[in-house]
Amino acid sequence: MQKRRRKSKRKRTKGHSKIPVIAVTVFASIVLLCGIAYFMLYREVNKIPKDTICDGIYIGQVDVSGLTVKKAQEALNSKAEEYKQQIIIFKAREQKAEASLAELGFEIADGDKLIKKAVKYGHEGSVWNRYFRLRELKKEKKIFKPTYKINDETAAGILQERVSGLLPGASDATIARSNGQFVITEETEGAGVETEGTLKAVRAFLNKKWDGKGGEVKVVETVQSPQVRKADLEPIQDKLGTFSTYCGSGQSRVTNIENGVRQINGAVLMPGEEYSAGKAMQPFTADNGYVEGGAFENGEVVMSMAGGICQVSSTLYNAVIYAELEVTSRQPHSMTVNYVKPSRDAAIAGDYKDFRFKNNYDTPIFIEGYIENGKVIFNIYGKETRPAGRTIEFVSETISTEERPKKFEEDAGAAIGKISETSGGYKGVSAQLWKVVYENGSEVSRDVFNKSVYKPSVNKVKVGTSSSNPECTQLVRAAIQTQDEAKIKAAIANAKAKEASASVPEEQPEETPEENQEEKPEENSEGTEQQGEGQ
Repeated sequence: MQKRRRKSKRKRTKGHSKIPVIAVTVFASIVLLCGIAYFMLYREVNKIPKDTICDGIYIGQVDVSGLTVKKAQEALNSKAEEYKQQIIIFKAREQKAEASLAELGFEIADGDKLIKKAVKYGHEGSVWNRYFRLRELKKEKKIFKPTYKINDETAAGILQERVSGLLPGASDATIARSNGQFVITEETEGAGVETEGTLKAVRAFLNKKWDGKGGEVKVVETVQSPQVRKADLEPIQDKLGTFSTYCGSGQSRVTNIENGVRQINGAVLMPGEEYSAGKAMQPFTADNGYVEGGAFENGEVVMSMAGGICQVSSTLYNAVIYAELEVTSRQPHSMTVNYVKPSRDAAIAGDYKDFRFKNNYDTPIFIEGYIENGKVIFNIYGKETRPAGRTIEFVSETISTEERPKKFEEDAGAAIGKISETSGGYKGVSAQLWKVVYENGSEVSRDVFNKSVYKPSVNKVKVGTSSSNPECTQLVRAAIQTQDEAKIKAAIANAKAKEASASVPEEQPEETPEENQEEKPEENSEGTEQQGEGQ
């Protein structure tokens, strides 16, 4: 019995010893299989180089599968250029306007960032994670959605240029003068483009609904109120200042004056608003009604496009200062003019001389301008707030004068000694304008209002240089080059003396018949040569 028990125990011991071996064998097999699987997966997920985007990946509508960073950037840039050609239609009520995405400053905002994400996708994480991502890409593509943006400043400019006119904007109240009476037209409310809201709508469309082609965006509107109302213009009733100058009729410069006055007539300035006479009359072109007329240039009167418009600005200047508006810019002419006294003019020239003034009243002013009986007339209307019994006067004072400088010029068609000067012209003048204030007829103040310096016009002096003797002509011509009057007169005297001496015939000595006979051929030769000089 005991013997059987020992035998049974040996059998059980032998069976238990086999279990660890089997377990180790199974574990080793599992590890081996896992290693083999891992190796196979590792090889699978690393088939694509780390700097190359895996298959099935898109950035927006761009397939970047198998591309390097550089190639993906090129593909995205190419697509962006294609997008820029697409047209966005802005709808404002029943009206429409178009603009290309390029004109709106379109761009893909995060292209570089998305390319980096695309490159990393499928290349980062554990082998198992990467494997399952790659398997998913075979079933369904991975799309990285880009952010599309526009340039707000550029797009706002397009809205202002092309879209704002589609809506019925507000209209200001207007005022006109007819038959000596003011007629006021009431203002109207309107609608305008709400720029920021419309730009926001464009961005939302591009990033939520856009299919990569053109599209339509509804314009966001805002209520637009008029800046000038009827109530603002009603106080305009009183004449604050007036002035007139004589211009005549029928001349080309009068055509320019009439045109310039027409551009200014009816202008309204709100409180604090500045007005530029030069800008109001520009451009100085034939298309804008101007012709060539007399104007100052380098001390001379020349024909110039819109010549004469300075009489418009000068007449307006005097009306403005009588209305006691604030003058912000005024320059005198280079020479004095004949339609106003010194220091009462206001020149217009290019972009460096302009007459500007500001409405320093608390109510609007109205400028009336017209031509009547050969006179340029400007009236400034507004609401009179100055004390009753107060009047003003402007007095021009000439401080000094300067004679016209002479400019000597050759007159090849006139004989030496003949001198002719241009008539008329302008002296140089230094002047100042006094503002004199009276109260109930009594002077209470006298102040210098402005100072002006005018150059003299050039006195052209023609000097004759024609002579049968080239030496005399050259003598006077050289003196003219010096512009020294004393030298020119001396040269003329010298040249005349040479001409006089050349005109006196030389006395010939008496000769014997034999001498005459011998010298005859030589005398004939000399006579022929002298006759050629005279011609």
